[in-house]
Amino acid sequence: MNEERINLLLEKFGLKISVAGWKPFGHGHINDTFLVTTPGNKPDLILQRKNHLIFKDIAGMMSNIVLTTNHIRKKLMVEGEAEPDRKVMHYIPAPDGRYFVNDAEGNFWTLFLFVRDSNSIEEVTSTAQAFSAGKAFGHFQMQCSDLPGSLLIETIPNFHNGKFRLEQFITSVKENRADRVASMQPVIDRLLSLAPEMTRLQDMLDRGEVPLRITHNDTKINNVLFDDNDNILCIIDLDTVMPGSALFDFGDAIRTLGNTAAEDEPDLAKIGFNREYYQAFAEGYLSESSGFLTPSERKNLAFACRYMVWEQTIRFLTDYLNGDTYYKIAYPEHNRVRTMAQLKYLEVMEGNLDFMESVTR
Repeated sequence: MNEERINLLLEKFGLKISVAGWKPFGHGHINDTFLVTTPGNKPDLILQRKNHLIFKDIAGMMSNIVLTTNHIRKKLMVEGEAEPDRKVMHYIPAPDGRYFVNDAEGNFWTLFLFVRDSNSIEEVTSTAQAFSAGKAFGHFQMQCSDLPGSLLIETIPNFHNGKFRLEQFITSVKENRADRVASMQPVIDRLLSLAPEMTRLQDMLDRGEVPLRITHNDTKINNVLFDDNDNILCIIDLDTVMPGSALFDFGDAIRTLGNTAAEDEPDLAKIGFNREYYQAFAEGYLSESSGFLTPSERKNLAFACRYMVWEQTIRFLTDYLNGDTYYKIAYPEHNRVRTMAQLKYLEVMEGNLDFMESVTR
């Protein structure tokens, strides 16, 4: 990347402005992101190359993002919000009306306003932060609760479909591409024994027992922006916003936030369940979401946490059995270590289920 290329991409968006500077921005592993600073009082910009090898339908993804952010922006304007561009992401369209441009190599680039005077947190280290994370994602779901999920596409089809993930897992066992099935047979049997219970979440979605909603699908605290006084500003990283269950977002947050160790911790003795963080996140989340959640959703919040850990466990193991073709690995047995760590966390979580349910009900 160089300044000439930056200017060329900005011109494709219809902007002829002088660039004061630019630099790589953020810690993402999928997209390439650059902060473009502008002189004077003009807002700074974020220029981002979307990874079209992972996101196969960039136009559909951007349609999801714009539908969602426009919906939230309209609500903010009705509420009299003085600084809407700090409370919801503002994407800039190209002259042809699309929210992306292509470069000479066929890459897809998007442009949005940098949220000024904002900061993010990489990891939850206090109950106050856990509460804020829950409140932020609950508020995001509340803002989108009257936006029909049918208007959006599945950015990544079957992303949290337990039946689909189970089929992939069973296929990996049958094919045994990396000749690893025998060494993992007890783990395989354990995960398969849980399948009838875990796939009931997809059954409930299929039958309409839990509603199809707009979900974020990456509910980590580093996707929440705060101001200098630690007040919540907005949710970012909307690439995976799509139809799904509110339970997915709640469960996935606890998959990482509630674990006392990393998701790839090799020392299983370090893996525990942080009850304080769980309770704080749940209280923050429910302070914003209790008005729209159905009884069925409320009843299954704790179960969704177990489901998301089970799903991620079989995804790690599927990749391990296939020869490590999907997830990036740091060493040959990385996916096996991830599998065992997630399975241990699932067992630890099962021991805390009564407490989890008492909090959410």
